This record gives sequence, structure tokens and C-alpha cells, in this order.
Amino acid sequence: MRVGYVRVSTREQDEGNALEQQTARIEKAGAALIFSDIESGRSDKRKEFNKMLAMCKQGKITEVVITRIDRLARSVITIHRTLVTLEEYKVKLIVLDAPVDTSSPFGWFSVNQMAGLAEFESRLLSERIKHGLNYFREQKKASPRPPFGYRRVDEKYAPDMMLHESGKTKWAIASEIIDHFLSSNATLRSTAKYVLDTYGISWSAAGLRYWMTNRVLQGDTVYNVHGNLNNPQAWEIHEGTHQALISRANYKLILKKLEDNKTKYSYGNNKKTNKEPLPLEGQIICGDCRYKCFCLKRKWKTYRVRCKKHENLGDYFCKNRVSTYLEDIISAVDTALVARYEEIQKYTLADLSSNREDNPDLIARQEQLKSLRLLPQSPIIQNAIEQTLLEIQAFKQKEVAAKQVSTELVQVLTTCFCDIGYWNELSWTDKQTIYKELVNYVKVLNGEILEIMLLV
Repeated sequence: MRVGYVRVSTREQDEGNALEQQTARIEKAGAALIFSDIESGRSDKRKEFNKMLAMCKQGKITEVVITRIDRLARSVITIHRTLVTLEEYKVKLIVLDAPVDTSSPFGWFSVNQMAGLAEFESRLLSERIKHGLNYFREQKKASPRPPFGYRRVDEKYAPDMMLHESGKTKWAIASEIIDHFLSSNATLRSTAKYVLDTYGISWSAAGLRYWMTNRVLQGDTVYNVHGNLNNPQAWEIHEGTHQALISRANYKLILKKLEDNKTKYSYGNNKKTNKEPLPLEGQIICGDCRYKCFCLKRKWKTYRVRCKKHENLGDYFCKNRVSTYLEDIISAVDTALVARYEEIQKYTLADLSSNREDNPDLIARQEQLKSLRLLPQSPIIQNAIEQTLLEIQAFKQKEVAAKQVSTELVQVLTTCFCDIGYWNELSWTDKQTIYKELVNYVKVLNGEILEIMLLV
């Protein structure tokens, strides 16, 4: 199967219709499936790129088409490693802008030379960005998104004196939130609820914690926090650059109270550390807020699945009030897996030969793309076009994947469900491992099972 790979960075996406142009050229080159990423070429964690490599290793791809070698990556090491992988699994690489035969020594040399130029260009850009950030930091400029209670004035942090609909300034509200949390019986959850009830400002407990521990509230300008949240040693801190909302003494009190909250007020305090593993643990999600659910075991040994967000924050954040019995969920999942096993037993090629144009979602996206292309072009319209292209390619990927049922998962499914008596005798620990392989998620809401998404 011939596939294509297209990629733009966020910066390139803003500059024009690069993704659309690449996609059109690769479709014209005869690619049956196109993988798309909007991410830096120096990242090795690109989802669609890694999915394509995985399919190459499974023998499902014979040719990969790209427009330029720098679309594959902007790192010599990554490009070289990718070329070795493609060669190992006998996948042909087609570069539209530089037709080379990577199986020949000259072609291999040419591609690696182009890879070196791609990384050189990327490193030059990174160096310019680095110099710009260094200048930004030397000037002690405020973040474009200051925390609640502050605003950006002359590129510095300043108290936000804009009036809230309550008649108070946001600076006064921020100060009141701190005072409320430091009162005797307050917790993160009760403070978040107080702010929502009083001012209509929605905050999760985790978000409130992050806000209160932000060094900006102590009058400091801080850089390099992103990616180093739990590593303060890596932060670049400039102290006393603006008016503080929290004193150093109150900050210590906040940290102490947050530490006390972990055990004193947290739900499920004094849980047993050697709890038994439960089937579908971590795979059941809430049908209202899509938060992960947890299992609460009552004294009469019934297992009830509840939404973690509703349990922590209440009806304001999630409407999933009623528990769902774990036994009912397991029974429904087993029924779905048995049905899937029986379906695969009579699986034929004819069943898989449906025309992809019959997919109403795909047709709707294609019509949407045509309409967007007729509109006057602007950055917003261009962004919508590229997002629609990504959605179209995702639909096509799903349809191709549906025609290639994983033999490994089918083997697991057949082994477990050809004899339902054998499956019922397995321990919960064994079932948990198999559910991880066969089940993506189960969606529940107020005692009902809304959806079971299988991986096979």
C-alpha cells in the first residue's frame, strides 16, 4: 500500500496553506492513505508519524510519499533512523521534490545531505528564537497570559483593577480567594465552590492549587516553568519585579495547608495500599465530563463505579450522580467481546469492501472543505481548511484500519472467548490484563452504560 506523510509546524501553519498544498500533491501521487502532523519536525513524539512507522513494521505499507525530506523530520538522527527502518522493512521512500533512489549509495548520500541542511535550517531558527527569548527575559517582561488578579501593563505585571460584574475588582477578588482558603476549615474544593457560588468563576481544585502556588503572586517574574513544574531548580526567577498579592509568610501557610489537605480532607483517606486489582481499572470514563471513574467498594462487597470529578467537585462540574455497578459493566463488556468474536468468525473480504464514499461523516467533511475553499481566504479560514483536511485523513485512516484487523488481538480474543466457561474461571488479575488489550474505554452515566469501545 502506498501512503503519504505531510507535516507542518505551528509557525508554518500560520504562514499559509502548506498542509493543503502537500496533501493535494501527495493525493495526486496516488497515496491511498495520508498521515498528517502539525508539530515540530525535531519532535520524535509525533503521533501520526509514529503510527505510520508502526504500520511499516507490520508490513502494511510498501511505499511512503513525502514532498520534501524535511517533512519527514528536521533532525539528521531521526531521518537516518527512519531511512534505516524503511530499508529494513523494504518500504520505498518517494521524495517528490528530489527524486532519489535511497537503495543506491549515491541516493543514500544525497538524502543524508538534504537531512543535514534541514537540521541546519532548524537550528538557525531555534537560535534566533533563543536570542529573542533571552532578550525577553533580560527585560523581565510579563507573560502574555498573566495569572488571575494581574494584567499586563507596559509588558510588566500589574494589579488587575478591571471591575467584575459583582462590582469588585479582579485584584480584590483574587485577594479574597486567598483569605478564604487560609480560613480555618477551607479546602481546595470548598474554596473552588465558594468562588463559583459567589462570583461565577469556575476553577478546578488542581487549577486553584496551581494558581495559588504561582510565584507571580508573590511579586516575582518567573521563566522556564513550562515542562519543569516539579523541578523549581530549573526556574529562572527575578524577585520583587511587581506588587505582590501573597506575602512570603502567607505563601508558607498556603503550602502547609495544601500538604495537610492531602491526607486530612482527601476522599478515601486511609485506603489500603494492597488493594485488589479490578477489571477495567482506568478504562471506565464518565459520560458527562469524560473524567476517569473509580471503584468504591461497600461493606456488603458490591463494587460501585463513580465519577472522580463529581465525587471531588460536585454537581457544578459533573452531572454523573448515580453509581454504576461494576458487575453490570463487566457483563456488558463480556457480551460485546463475545459478539465481536462471533462476528470475526464469519469475517469475509466482502464484508470489508464497502465504498468509503458511503461514509456520511466523510462526505460531510468533504463538502465542508469545498465550501471553505470558496470563501475569501484569511488565517482563520486557512486554519479551518487544514483542520478539516486532518479530519478527512483521520476518517480515511480508520476505514483502512478497519480492513486490517490486528491478528495479535484476534488471537487473544479467540483464545479467551471461544470457550466462555474458560473466560469466566479466570481471576480478576488475569482479566484486567486482557481487558487492557481488547478494550479502549467504557462510557457510563448515572447507572447506565452508554458506550463500549473495543480495540479489536
